[in-house]
Amino acid sequence: MTTSTPVKSLTTLGVLTAMQIILGSLLSIQFLTTKIAFAFIVVAITARLFSPLVTAGSTALAYFLGMLLFPKFTFFPGFILTAFLTGLVFGYAFQHQTSLVRILIANFIVTFILNLFLNSLWLHIMYMTPWVALLTTRLIQEIVTFTCYSVFLVILFKVPVINQLTTRFNLK
Repeated sequence: MTTSTPVKSLTTLGVLTAMQIILGSLLSIQFLTTKIAFAFIVVAITARLFSPLVTAGSTALAYFLGMLLFPKFTFFPGFILTAFLTGLVFGYAFQHQTSLVRILIANFIVTFILNLFLNSLWLHIMYMTPWVALLTTRLIQEIVTFTCYSVFLVILFKVPVINQLTTRFNLK
């Protein structure tokens, strides 16, 4: 029995979304202003397999379901927008190919524009935390995050098995 492409795509997307929820909610460390998670790896793989909009929708859905199932702080819809934009950026960056330049640019946009500034805006709106306090405490974390994410993704996309699987199961 052969599996049709829509069923294969939906199943793969469901598994990747579940993995995002697990890595983003259960296997993450949440502080008041920062979150350390490895869901970005699954987002990058999803971006290689699916279109940017599907990746963005999957990332936003995973964040929303993670907040419903495993709430760690007050729900705020702005973080869903950040998750959607993260998936969109990774989707456009990794849609056709991955290179060091694409990885660095995508990580820079996600880390410093979306995570640092946009998430700081959401935290400022939620808790009325002063901008200076938010940006100074989060800047150091985002520099470390940028470095770690870049190294992990460069290594991930150099692994031959990952390249073979994403080429073989390309579902766009």
